Amino acid sequence: GRRRAGVTVLEMIASTSSGIDLRGYDEDDSTQPSRDDGLTVEELISLHVGELGRAQLRHFVCTSFSWTPTVFMTLMSVFTERDPAWRCVTPDGCVGGDICSLNKDEWEWVSKSASIRSEWNLICGDDWKVSAADSMFFAGFFFGAGIVGQLADSRGRKPAMYFSLVVGGVGSAISAAVSSFWPYFWSKFIIGFGCGGVGVASFVLSIEPIGAKWRSRLGIATQYWWASGIVLMSLVAMGITEWRAYTTFVVVSTALYCVVSAPLLNESPKWLLIAGKPEKALEVLTALAKGNGQIIPPRGLPRLKRLTVSSAGSTSIAAVLPHPALRTRLFAMSFIFFVNSAVYYGLSLNVGSLGGSIYLNNILSALVEMVSYAFAQVSVEKVGRKHTLMFLLSVAGAGCLVSGFTTGGGQTAVALVGRFGIAAAFNMVFLYTTELFPTVVRSAALGTCSLVARLGGIIAPQIILLQTLSPSLPFIVFGGASAAACFVTTYLAETKGVTMQDTIEGAVRQAQATSSSNFYQLSAEDFEEDEETLPNTDF
Repeated sequence: GRRRAGVTVLEMIASTSSGIDLRGYDEDDSTQPSRDDGLTVEELISLHVGELGRAQLRHFVCTSFSWTPTVFMTLMSVFTERDPAWRCVTPDGCVGGDICSLNKDEWEWVSKSASIRSEWNLICGDDWKVSAADSMFFAGFFFGAGIVGQLADSRGRKPAMYFSLVVGGVGSAISAAVSSFWPYFWSKFIIGFGCGGVGVASFVLSIEPIGAKWRSRLGIATQYWWASGIVLMSLVAMGITEWRAYTTFVVVSTALYCVVSAPLLNESPKWLLIAGKPEKALEVLTALAKGNGQIIPPRGLPRLKRLTVSSAGSTSIAAVLPHPALRTRLFAMSFIFFVNSAVYYGLSLNVGSLGGSIYLNNILSALVEMVSYAFAQVSVEKVGRKHTLMFLLSVAGAGCLVSGFTTGGGQTAVALVGRFGIAAAFNMVFLYTTELFPTVVRSAALGTCSLVARLGGIIAPQIILLQTLSPSLPFIVFGGASAAACFVTTYLAETKGVTMQDTIEGAVRQAQATSSSNFYQLSAEDFEEDEETLPNTDF
């Protein structure tokens, strides 16, 4: 058979103990299991389920659609907390045009129920309360990302995702029902907690049943639902202008998604195998194979190989800390997430200052994000994860720095360039992170990084406040932070063409191999050594 000169390992991701040695990989033998004691999930998908069939695509679309109600809950404050229109009520008009310099009997809100600002008069001396509510949302996001990340690894991806959606929906319902600011303030924490967990659980759930060669492409494609949600919520906000009615729409949308999608989704077979439920994992894979129109053998699909490595059951992110290579990855990705969050939400919160319609600005930002996702999808495959991320962070940094010294339409254009870079970077770090860590801590690692990212979201409004000192200062901070994240990326390993591992042992062994540019799938014999004998060398 024809032998490939360069093997793209990601195209045939196998679990840690699959036994396929890619140093002597032959394309014609690529689907043959190397051992007779059962198949790995990846081998079974390749041989009997299919890399991406109708059932997997349906599962992917249904799971990824959870990003739409999530973006509704995350960014609805753009409209529910906006500065509403007001008008003068005096015959001679208002002098100066500054609402804070006028007497209360000189003006009135065009619509008292347009936003929380108008309903509770959160203006002038009380304006800080709105920013405080946004910070409380990201504080909730902070805790939700970490806790639900652990929950997704210990209890399952599907329960974690729906738990998060229910929590966010309940918080949104409370916010729509309260009659004063402080109950609203605390409800934002509940909403943030729910939103923090959805992305972590749904992303992993959506990509794990998919064949290796499609996983990276569709992993980035999940964010199209986020950008589409921004467009949809802007269009809906044009028609629903009262903040309570708009929040109710968000609640109903979230509940409708949960009711419709829950019966259609199965748990991740990789998680079921790691959790010691191979029979259930085989049932899920069999259902996928049938949905794809595959022919099932008379005796059913071959049994799955059980993981016997001692660390296979570990779910705590602390498990990576004793290993320098994985520890470096965790710290580096946490910082990169922090910067991405601060810059992305900083630019998002600043959309209104670009001038023009807030609805149009939101839609344009979303369209720019869609283009950036398409670029990232192509670049991660052609150029690789590491260099793509470095380029995007450079674009974001340059866009922020230049926009700090421009005005008018030029500033809007350059700000959108920065939005292009940071949106694509924020998108691809999810994929990159899942490839840098093994299955047993994948959701926990993603949850930890997302947790740290919320710190960036919390301080983003405070960075924007620096414009009271100098209009250019926030953009300089965002640009400098992006440059620093670009530098930190140089310490990460390239994962294009490298096998995703299931265990801590496998990831450490792989890090040792990749440190010498020796990319290959480790065989089962490589893991016979106990974890205590693993070299503790910094790679």
